[in-house]
Amino acid sequence: MASVQQPHTGILREENIALRQILGYRLETIQTSPYSPPQIGQYLPGTFIKDVLLVSVDVDTGGGYEVISPGQSFHIGVSIFDTRCLVQKLDDPRNAITSYQFINSDSRPCRWAAKNFLFGKTELMTLHDLASRISLLTQDRDYVLVAHGAGEDVKVLNNIDPKIVGRASYVLDTVKAAQFPLQLSYRYSAEKLLDEFGIRYAKLHAAGNDAHFALKALLMIAVRDGQMATTTTSGEQGFFGYSQANSHHPYTGAMSPQKEVHAGQGEKPRDTLSSKRQRALTQDRRRPRRQMRRRPHE
Repeated sequence: MASVQQPHTGILREENIALRQILGYRLETIQTSPYSPPQIGQYLPGTFIKDVLLVSVDVDTGGGYEVISPGQSFHIGVSIFDTRCLVQKLDDPRNAITSYQFINSDSRPCRWAAKNFLFGKTELMTLHDLASRISLLTQDRDYVLVAHGAGEDVKVLNNIDPKIVGRASYVLDTVKAAQFPLQLSYRYSAEKLLDEFGIRYAKLHAAGNDAHFALKALLMIAVRDGQMATTTTSGEQGFFGYSQANSHHPYTGAMSPQKEVHAGQGEKPRDTLSSKRQRALTQDRRRPRRQMRRRPHE
């Protein structure tokens, strides 16, 4: 008689332990975990929260990620969440995440990204100047790089300036971090992850938007992970409430009500999908046929 396959209960990853260390919840699990992530930053006074910037990065290009070719165009998103907000408790949650989008050319994909960026004006600059701008945004602060499927983004950042990744205290991949709290046997796309958490989004594939929504998803990953504990402290409950308010607060943008919906129902650039996005979409289409027999990622 064939054995019945038991549901997979998700993989506890180093990213989960690092996130608990950064945001100061489920601290009792850190010493007993099989992982030893690096010590990240200093504690905010009177708390167990680390004094760091969470810097979400998304890189989109029509070319490759291994090397930067002459004339290759990029739109690059950077969103920043300062953990000091968790202590200061800003009145307006929209002010907790600051988002930027940069382009290095006037190519059609870059123009599309600039038109569809929801969180400000896109800045045109060289990749060299972009490295300087990121250095300025993170000046005198410890920071953690965040990305959804970080591998290719890290490759490009290293090609632009290795110091961007080298100065980071840690690189946190939301794809991996989501598996344990969501009890997944496979890896969610950005769209699926946002749907899971009920985070409203639009105009994905513009790098500035992707970086912003990935950071909101990270906060909800932490909330879901923290709520799995049998007991929580009042401080943890306050963090969960603030993070949920931040992640679910409607974004503002010059969009008609019917377009302020999931990206799949809005405008998409038919000719601007990067190789990273194309692979992600292909995997999503294939997943329903393969999900029952796939082994969990190691």
